[in-house]
Amino acid sequence: MRWLSLDHGTKRLGLAVCDPSEFLFTPKAVWSMEEADVIPRLVQFCREEGIEALCVGLPKHQDGSPSSTAPAAENFAEKLASMSGLPLCMIGEHLTSVMAEARMRDEGIPSPQFSKWIDAYAAMILLEECVGERRRQGIPLDQI
Repeated sequence: MRWLSLDHGTKRLGLAVCDPSEFLFTPKAVWSMEEADVIPRLVQFCREEGIEALCVGLPKHQDGSPSSTAPAAENFAEKLASMSGLPLCMIGEHLTSVMAEARMRDEGIPSPQFSKWIDAYAAMILLEECVGERRRQGIPLDQI
């Protein structure tokens, strides 16, 4: 199943995708959340990329409780799912930016590029976690 994963922030939105076999994960882009048409643009992106399901990070504190930005992420995700008609999986996120920075460092990305890509890498990590959890549960590729 081809997924779009989103790392929702107050200022930026990280996008990542996977191939239909859920094997290759790719950080795709970082968009500004300040644009009024971000959800319609995402719906169009989903159509163009053949996206079949959505994964959106739900911000959480270290103790697992929702952060103050969690309601905004949930609202955004539900609106996108409704407008796109795609199934939605929300996954708890904590420290994904820290993990994303470590991943970029490991891949040899120059540190001046970190701020440009960190949200897309965080979205990719969310998607890897989502797909990994689905595999552990034995959910087939064509099911949500």
